[in-house]
Amino acid sequence: MCKVIKVVPENHDINSLYLEVYDEKFKHRKAGQFASLMVMRPDGWSEPHSFSISGAPEESNLRLTIKNVGKFTSAIPDLKQGTSLICKGPFGAFCKDIDMKPSIVLLAGGVGVAPFLSVLRHFRNIKAGNKVVLFWINRSMEDVFSSDEIDAMTNELSLKVVNCLSREDDVQKYFRSNYPEVFYEKGRLSGDILVKFGITKNASFYLCGPLPMMESALVELGNLDVDRSAVQQERFTWDK
Repeated sequence: MCKVIKVVPENHDINSLYLEVYDEKFKHRKAGQFASLMVMRPDGWSEPHSFSISGAPEESNLRLTIKNVGKFTSAIPDLKQGTSLICKGPFGAFCKDIDMKPSIVLLAGGVGVAPFLSVLRHFRNIKAGNKVVLFWINRSMEDVFSSDEIDAMTNELSLKVVNCLSREDDVQKYFRSNYPEVFYEKGRLSGDILVKFGITKNASFYLCGPLPMMESALVELGNLDVDRSAVQQERFTWDK
C-alpha cells in the first residue's frame, strides 16, 4: 500500500504524483525504473497501470510523472492527500548501469522524458561526471515541463539539452544566455541535428517515448551507423 502526498500539475496534461510508499523494495530502486498503481473503485481495485518513476532514487518519497490520456490517468489530478493506493515495484532495467557509461545520449518524446528525469536527478545528487546529451522532442514549449530545473542542471552537470519543437517557428526566442548548454531546434529529431551536436555511434543510447517517435529516432540513428540493437529502449504505451 501507499498514500498520496500531493499531485503537482506540470503542464496542461501532465501531472506528477507524489506517494509515501511502505514497501522496502522501493528504497533500493534504480534510476529509470517504473511502478504500477491500482486505485479503489466502487467495484473493487482497478487493474494495475504502469508509470515511470521520475524522482531520483535518493528521494524518500516516490514521484511518478503521468500524462492524462484516458479515464484512469485523467483521474490522477483528483486524488486527495491521504488516499490509499496499491503501488507495486520497482520494475525494469531500462537504465541499468547507466552510471558506468562515460558518454550518454538520451532521446525522449514528450512525457517519455520521465525516466530520464530520474537519471538526471540521480546524477545531480551524486555529482556525476558522465557526459550527457538530452534530446527532448515536443510539439511546442507548452508541452515542456520542469524546464527551469532541467536547464539549471546544465550548469551543474556535463549536460547539454536540445529541445526539438515540431510546431514552433521562432524557436531561438526561448534561448537564455545564462543557460548556454540549452538549445532549441525547429522540427523533429533528425540526423542533421544529431550530427550538429557531435553525436557518434560510440555513445550509449537510451530512447523512450511514443512508438512513432521512437521508430523515427531509430531510423535517424541508423543513418549514423548506430545499430538499433545497441539502443536501450523503453516503449511507451499509453496506459489509460
